[in-house]
Amino acid sequence: MRQRLIVIGTGMSSLRLMETVVSEAPGAFEIHAFGEEPFLPYNRIKLSSYLQQEHEETALYPYTRTWYNENGITLHTGAPVTRIDPKQKLIFTENGDSCCYDKAVLATGASPVRLNIPGDEKENVHTFRTLADARRLKTTASRGGRAVVVGGGFLGLEAAYGMAKAGTAVDVVQRGATLLNPQLDETASLYLQRELETHGIRFHFNTSVQEVTGDSAADGVILENGGTLAADDVLFAAGIRPNTGLAEESGIHAGRGITVDDVMQTSAPDVYAVGECAEHRGKTYGLVPPVYDQARTAALHLAGKSPSPYRGSTSYSHLKIAGIDLFTAGSMAEPEGSHVLVQADSTRPLYQKVVMTRDMVQGAVLFGDTAVSDDIAARLRNQKPLSASEKKQLFSGEGKQETLIQCAPETTICKCNQVNKQTILRHIAATEDADTSTIQKDTRASTSCGGCAKDVKGLLQVFDRCRDQAAPAVFCSCTDLEEEEVQRRIFTGTWQRWDDVFASRDWHGNGCDACRPALRYYFAVTGQAELTQAPWITRGSGGSYAVTSLPLRGPDNAEGMQVWLELKHTLPGAELTFEPGSRLRLSGVPDEEVDTVCRRTGTPRFVQPSANLYPFLLETTQQQEIFMTLESHLFPLSLPGPFTIRSTEAFPAELSRQELAVVWKDGLWEMHAESAGGRMIIFAADADELEDMMKGIVQYYRETAFFNETFADWVVRLSPASIRETLLDVDMTVLADMLDAHINAAAAEETALQP
Repeated sequence: MRQRLIVIGTGMSSLRLMETVVSEAPGAFEIHAFGEEPFLPYNRIKLSSYLQQEHEETALYPYTRTWYNENGITLHTGAPVTRIDPKQKLIFTENGDSCCYDKAVLATGASPVRLNIPGDEKENVHTFRTLADARRLKTTASRGGRAVVVGGGFLGLEAAYGMAKAGTAVDVVQRGATLLNPQLDETASLYLQRELETHGIRFHFNTSVQEVTGDSAADGVILENGGTLAADDVLFAAGIRPNTGLAEESGIHAGRGITVDDVMQTSAPDVYAVGECAEHRGKTYGLVPPVYDQARTAALHLAGKSPSPYRGSTSYSHLKIAGIDLFTAGSMAEPEGSHVLVQADSTRPLYQKVVMTRDMVQGAVLFGDTAVSDDIAARLRNQKPLSASEKKQLFSGEGKQETLIQCAPETTICKCNQVNKQTILRHIAATEDADTSTIQKDTRASTSCGGCAKDVKGLLQVFDRCRDQAAPAVFCSCTDLEEEEVQRRIFTGTWQRWDDVFASRDWHGNGCDACRPALRYYFAVTGQAELTQAPWITRGSGGSYAVTSLPLRGPDNAEGMQVWLELKHTLPGAELTFEPGSRLRLSGVPDEEVDTVCRRTGTPRFVQPSANLYPFLLETTQQQEIFMTLESHLFPLSLPGPFTIRSTEAFPAELSRQELAVVWKDGLWEMHAESAGGRMIIFAADADELEDMMKGIVQYYRETAFFNETFADWVVRLSPASIRETLLDVDMTVLADMLDAHINAAAAEETALQP
């Protein structure tokens, strides 16, 4: 049975976590994401570009709602969570709803610091953190007038530029003597200031705003030095503060941020925290790469993949302000014993500086030309001393094209979205007139911070010299074979056991996290894999178990429920709850009673690996008994990926990629799937053929799909016409009989394992 994962927050860290979970553990979790904002998850990094009129609002959203539906993610927008009960494993929302969880993730982000000064509550006093903020600022900027931006950090300067670009006269008030302190030194700050001043932005250093003036609406500010500035709007951009209130009120330990360990777990059992709200080893992070590192670590731990412990992240940022590329990393402080490398040209403008200690990079700023940013970031991470020749070439970017050509296909080009070189090359090979926009749309490379944009463009330029790296991917790093060949060798009997695979000269080692689950599935389809404990039997943190029923349907429904109720009263401390899909969940079952519960309720305890069936969606009473019987028989069987069947008399408005729709129309059953290209009709049969038709397609899917290939993707790859021909040529009854044989064999094995 799938566990329920609650994600609190719908920002960039939570989206990255959900992406990784559904990729690494497809079907393992029923995911519910709760967010305060009324929008789908969006890319907060692009808000500045949106304000600067470089993107339409639609470009902010990485996915449509369909993607979330297809991946088993239920979004609860405009539903802030107000309390967590870690003991009962419940969350409570502002509108009074509650929801239980098996695992929960706090991704509550951070809030903008709003100065506690007179007048801060007036109309037209803004912050710049959310899409709603960006919309307001965009509307405000379009009217012209004057604005005061309080704060000379990244967000303040990007907002100032966006408003100035729209025609607003902007004053920036900065408490310190330089911009972007401590990321920039004095010289880089001056370069940036001069560029922004060409857009009409004025700066006021070494002072702060003491009061916002005006009646109900702001009309200006009073500065600490006694000066005044007229303003139709005031924007606070003076930093962010981690959102820890929910955690603290729920008894979860927090300091500056929510305290987490090296796998991002909090002080509460089964509760994680990631992103700007998390504090790891005394540090909080507000930049994209660290936030994504944390999300990936937590997601892999949730998926049971034993990730490398999170040790903290190297802080660096890559962005564009006023059209100027800017990269900062590490610390620009120059302690005793350090030395610096500098290259500057005020006419371009260009300014590049690296701070080194014992010949190792400690910090860097690149202004105007950031081509060598990846190399400098890597040297900052690995902390290896540079030779004299390496120092000389540090800013030159010599060999950048050669590096792109020679680096391995699995080299990560876009670190924010984990897009490697081969993925981009394959897109270029498969797409007519490929360019950076088509790469962004298909792979998401360079859609977050934009730091890899030059490398993405570079791969377009050198594609002809590394075309061979766009070849089909091998099955995994253990072999040079493609998945289709691995599948063929197992299904034809060339490999009959695990030992045959690992002893093959085409294999290196004893398998990895990528190939072992797939091999286990392929051997299960051929009847060569041992049964494993059913996913609907899970162990809780206290050592007891939870057993979830198969769907209780039909005339025996009441009798089946009575058995579960009797067990609840028989087992001390047991709790019985209703679950989606007409199922019951009995929790608090002692280890020694699990077999009894399974035997009395007819619930299989052991199943084939990758038993990925979701409850059927029965929307018609037509031949319902056939659907219910097939559903109960398929639950213990291996399937390539999450799969379900929907029976209906009306064409569904939308289908998931895991779904086979069986539609009763004019005395016939039609079978449908849906791809990105639209609805596909696979087969049609009369009522007498229904059972064989469904069984035949399910078995053909099991035999020919790749591991983790969705039903819709399988239909697209083989084509509906090819599937129809096979069902007719082979005879559906042959495939149906094969499925029945697998069902009977799994049942016999399960019976043999019972005590």
